[in-house]
Amino acid sequence: MRRSARLISISGISALAVLGTACSAGTDSTAPASGGRAGQTSSAGTPSPAPTADPAAAVRAAVEAAGKTTARIDEAIRLVGSGQDFTITVKGAFDMKADKGTLKTALAQTGAQAGKAVPLDEIFNGDTVYVRMPNERTGDTAWRSTSRGEAEAHYLMRSPLNDPEHVLRRAAMAHHVTEVGPEKVNGVATTHYRGGLNADAVLLGMARERRALMEGPLKEAGDGLPAFADVWVTEDGRIARIGLSCDLGAAKVETTMNLTAHGRTVKLPPLPRRAQPAAPGSIGGPLGG
Repeated sequence: MRRSARLISISGISALAVLGTACSAGTDSTAPASGGRAGQTSSAGTPSPAPTADPAAAVRAAVEAAGKTTARIDEAIRLVGSGQDFTITVKGAFDMKADKGTLKTALAQTGAQAGKAVPLDEIFNGDTVYVRMPNERTGDTAWRSTSRGEAEAHYLMRSPLNDPEHVLRRAAMAHHVTEVGPEKVNGVATTHYRGGLNADAVLLGMARERRALMEGPLKEAGDGLPAFADVWVTEDGRIARIGLSCDLGAAKVETTMNLTAHGRTVKLPPLPRRAQPAAPGSIGGPLGG
């Protein structure tokens, strides 16, 4: 697994860890769908909903609620830097309360060097995560098992082992949260909130040696760090989408995670019986976080 991950970790992605990138809110516009600010009257004469009294509390409440249920995960992470452009997709079903779920992850490069996506299969069961690369070029497609609690990210704004609960935790750390206004996400009415992310949020879960490379400069930026969290919350308090972004100019990261099918039962496939233990730090490269 370590060998495969390093093959993926080419210079363009490695630069992201050194430069400390930022993420953008995803493909949807961050402007209110109504064309006006929340609490004002639209051009059609229909009053917009009044702003939430405490937007930050609304976001934290939605994150807390998400942590007690299940959801279908559909996530895209874009990493750009040093002339390289990668997209990582994460799809699956996750039970945040029971700490279990399955994810299908894939990494693809865009542009002239685009090729076949590199896949990674993941099964979360409590504190154990099973991983395998089904198309491993060496022919080693065996499952590995590692500790979820000890897993670390090696690239800025990435989640260790693509853990969707890590995205939730980062969103809950947003500061100076404001209500952007009503918007629809996948046809569902939501309220869009936006806040900034400081160095602690941006570096959340990062391996110590990588964190040391950028912690000082990022903390000097304080609340002015160009990193943001966008959260879209439905009328019944469910999170429909989370967008995370950080843009330092030379490199950037953009993450969009959609959550659907809330509350549906999540079943795991048979767990690998002979999975070989692997140290969390050995699963590196952008594909594993």
